[in-house]
Amino acid sequence: MVAEVRDFSPETVRNMQVALDLAWRSLSPEQQAQSSKSSLATRILDAAEAGERSPARLLMLALMSASDAVDGSSIGT
Repeated sequence: MVAEVRDFSPETVRNMQVALDLAWRSLSPEQQAQSSKSSLATRILDAAEAGERSPARLLMLALMSASDAVDGSSIGT
């Protein structure tokens, strides 16, 4: 499998890192157990690739992704 090359400015990379760190720290231990930091990072990368640059929006999208993962894991229980 060939890794995709994504080219982001240093400022965008910083914004993505801030969003990822804040998103992960804002999750409870239970939410962290049902999600993964890499899934949050993927959501942030996808949003940035689509043109999103706001750290607040990147954070919100990552948290929505984590919420979807947690909600989805409780289906059928």
